[in-house]
Order: sequence, then C-alpha cells, then structure tokens
Amino acid sequence: MSNTFSFQQISAPKVLSAEVREAISNNVLQFYVRDQQQNAQDEGITALYERLSQEDKLEGESNSIANQKKILERYCREHGYTAIRHYDEDDGYSGTNFNRPGFQRMLADIKAGKIKRVIVKDMSRFGRDYLQVGFYTDMLFPDFGVHFIAVNDGVDSTRGENEFTAIRNVFNEMYARDTSKKIRATWQSKGKSGEHLTTIPPYGYMKDPDNKKKWIIDEEAAAVVQQIFALCVSGLGPQKIGKWLEEHQILNPTFYWLSKGLKVTNKPKPGANPYKWTNETVSRMLEKIEYLGHTVNFKTRKQSYKSKKTLWNDPSEWVIFENTQPPIVEESVFLIVQNIRRSRRRPTKMGDMGIFSGLLYCAECGGKMYQCRATNFTEEQKYFICSTYRKGKDLCTTHSIKNVVLHEIVLRNLREAIEYVTQYEAEFIQEAADSRLRERDAEFSRKRETLSRAESRIAELDNLFKHLYEDNVTGKLSDERFIKMSRDYELEQENLKSMAEVLREEIKQQEKQKTNVKAFISVVKKYTDMQELDASILREFIDRIEVSHTDKKSKTREITIVYNFIGAFDFERAKEKAQNTTQKQQRTA
Repeated sequence: MSNTFSFQQISAPKVLSAEVREAISNNVLQFYVRDQQQNAQDEGITALYERLSQEDKLEGESNSIANQKKILERYCREHGYTAIRHYDEDDGYSGTNFNRPGFQRMLADIKAGKIKRVIVKDMSRFGRDYLQVGFYTDMLFPDFGVHFIAVNDGVDSTRGENEFTAIRNVFNEMYARDTSKKIRATWQSKGKSGEHLTTIPPYGYMKDPDNKKKWIIDEEAAAVVQQIFALCVSGLGPQKIGKWLEEHQILNPTFYWLSKGLKVTNKPKPGANPYKWTNETVSRMLEKIEYLGHTVNFKTRKQSYKSKKTLWNDPSEWVIFENTQPPIVEESVFLIVQNIRRSRRRPTKMGDMGIFSGLLYCAECGGKMYQCRATNFTEEQKYFICSTYRKGKDLCTTHSIKNVVLHEIVLRNLREAIEYVTQYEAEFIQEAADSRLRERDAEFSRKRETLSRAESRIAELDNLFKHLYEDNVTGKLSDERFIKMSRDYELEQENLKSMAEVLREEIKQQEKQKTNVKAFISVVKKYTDMQELDASILREFIDRIEVSHTDKKSKTREITIVYNFIGAFDFERAKEKAQNTTQKQQRTA
C-alpha cells in the first residue's frame, strides 16, 4: 500500500443542513456547560467595594456606605453572585488617594487570586484619578482575570470597552479637583483668621474642653518639653536628649497621646518601643515657635490634590498670630536653643565634646575653630585652631588658642559681667542700648560698603563681557583667549553674586534684631553665685567668641565675646565709667 495521499476536491453544500446545525449546537452546548461548571467551581469572591469621602457626606444619604451596600447586594442577588465580600473600611477617604485600607485589602486579595469580580456602585466610588482608575480597570484587573462592574454607570468589562468610561473618569477627577480647591479656600480662610489648622495640638498642649478651637497647657507633657529645652541648653544634642528620655522612661508623643485615649495620625507598629524618641521628633520640638505661645499657620502644603506628600513652605510664607495660647518655653531660652542649633557642636575624633565647641570663630576669615587633642595630651595642651587654616596653610593663619587660656579669659569676663550688671543695672540698660546701636551702625556701614563694592564689580564685569565678545567677533581676541577670560570673569561674577546675596540677607536680618537687655539681666540673675563654667552657662550667656591672630610685635591678640541679646560689650570699661560717675556724684553731693 502506498504511503502517499492525494487531495480530493469536494463540493461544499450550498446550505447548512439541520443535522449539522444540531450537532454543532450540541457540541457547543457541551463546551458551554463545561465552562459554566468550571466557572462555578472557580468563581472565587465577588468583592463589593464601598467608599465615601468627607465631602461626599455633604450630598446626603444617596452615597452613604449603607446605601451603597444595598445597591450592590441587590445587584448580586439579581445576577446570582453568592460568594460576596464587602470592602467597606474606606469611610472618609478621598477618591484621589488609592492608599485606602479597604482598597489595599481588596488589592491584596486580588493579587492572591482570591477575587474574581469587583463591583462598585459607580466609577466615582472606585476613584477620582482617571489615570489610576484606568491602570486598575484596564491593566491590573485583566492581568489577574478580574471581572469589573460599575452598576449605575453600566460598566461591565465582559462587554468590552465602554467609550464613555474614560470620559466619565475624567469628569470624576475634575470633580475631585474642584472639591480640593473649595476645601483649600476654606482652609486658607481659617488659617488667615488665626484658627489652628492642626488637628492635634503640639505635644505639651491639649484642646480646651470648653472650646475645641483653643489650646491649653498639658502640664505633664509641658514639663517634658521644658526639660528637653533645658537639656539642649546644657549641651546635649537631639540624639543624646532622646537617649536621656528613653533612660528615664518618658513616653514619646505618640504613645503618650494613645495613653490619654487620643487618636494619632500614624499608629505605631506592634512591638514598638514606647520610650523611643527619634532625632527628628526632638529636633522639631526644639524649633517649634508654638511653644512661645504663638500660632503658626501655613508651615507646610500638599504637593497637589492627588498627592499626600507634605512639603515645607518658605518661612516668609508662614502666618504667625502672637499670644494665642500660654507659652511653655521662655523666649530667652528658645533663642539660646536656636543659636545652639545653628552652630552645632562638633566632637573630636576621640568623641570629646569640649564646653567651647561650636562657639569659637576665626575673627579674620569667619570660619569655625575646632578643638585639637590627642590621647597623651594633658588638659593644658588641648587647643583650638582655625578650620580654614586646616584646609590650607595659605588660606588663613592658625589662630590657635589653648583651652585653659580661653577658659580663664571667658570666666573672668563673665564674672565681670555679673558683678557689673548686679551693681549697676540701670546704667547697664542704657549703656547696652547705646553700645548695641553703635556696634550695629558700624557693622551696617561695613556690610553696606562691601555690598556696594560687590554690586559695582558685578556691573563692571557685565561691561567686560560685552567688550570681550566684541573683541572676539572683530578678531582682536582669539577664541581660546576669549573662552579663558570669559570663564574667569564668570567665576568671579558668580562668587560676587553669592557674596552679595549673603550680605543682603545679613543686613535684612540685622535690621530685624532688637537688643533684649532684660533677657540678658534675667540670665545674669540665675548665675550670681557662678563659680565655674559649663556648657549650659556658656550657651545661656554667649552667642559666639571671635579669636583674632596674634600680633607679631606686641605678642597679644584680641578676643571678642559676643553675648546673647546684647552683642559685644566691654564690661570692664563700662564698670570703670559707672564707678567714675558714682565718685563724681559723691564729690558734688
């Protein structure tokens, strides 16, 4: 027998016979029944998703969670879906936020293969960000074989694409954008009228039971706030303050609020240490203007109505309402802490944190001075050196000064200050005001002169650029020479512009500064019996210490102590002047 086959042409019937139709129908019916049985076995869960935002609640009962449940359950009964599960936790969540607990739980079940169908009342219940909605309904759900239905909008993914779905999603997002604008306008109005915009008062305050818009002091927490500021003044940084609080078993703000039965924004993870204080928590507390008794609104903003990310506003955009609640921290202490935070102390490589660390500056270059020591150094051998000089010997001179010498000078000056202020308080008030005014005028004059020179040179460089370009075009200057000179001029101009910007800001800040003689007097009265120096005393009295280079001829140097609240002040000269005035008065009496 031949193994080859030949093709035999046949003529197809002109019509489909009834027998064939019946046979095909029976076969197809078998497949359909088989698929239906398989689907029944693999139906999985029908997820009924409900959501209601705070704004939707204003529209009445039609969008309530309970009403959504009724509509979805009725639809399931009518279509034979029995294995239903509600995902109804998202009461009060915006449609632009897809990080909702109910939605995320449903999403986890979808990815685990548990859900075969998702039903919502309408597309707006699912979400109001058309790109996100489209991602889930057009990409993720089909990938996991999920059947999606929006009852009132007539959306059913088994029927293919609905041309109006995309348009409807865009309108839903437009609604969310419009609602966001209205909420923002209300929020702006409240903030500008002086109302607190924060839901939870800062740690140390609580809402007044008689008026929820007012804050009153929570004495238990406020005592901790004051202790944190005191620890900072004593020389401890945020990390060490946090460790101190943990060692003394002080509940951190989150666990403290929970212990009082209050709601918190971010619930702690199971097993979290209730006494753990993070650096960020301590740092932010040390910078809170609210502790002075003021309301500060518009410190932050949301990136957009879609995003929950919070961004800090420029401080110039903050709106501050003074004396809206009792203060927890004295202004003098708050200012000292800000000075400390601005000039953070730097430990040596051996971990030694000197009491003068962060206070010393080079009088010539303005750079910080760092402590130097070694394992075999005695206390008399430790010294400070200019940080700029350490970067390059041709940049500045050493300005080195031994710790013991510095300690002796500062201790003597502080004792003179305490003695003078205690004996001649009235004279000090007048003298400090006059001295600060003279110092400020001289500093203003110097900085304005420097700024004027910088601005003149910037304008001069603009003209030089113009001439360089003209010389290059006319052939007087080669391309290579033009590129080199223009780069040099550009670099000089950039440096001048940066310097000018810094000077303008310094002048602006100095114009705002006020001499606070009474604050300095209150510090003096705390330490009338001072015997020795420590980091806390230094930071309460001193803003900075400027060390000049040693004069080669006289072998002497100038040490300028800039005090908090009053600036540089010559207490020895002021004391002599007061004594001379007193003696004259006694002779004429």
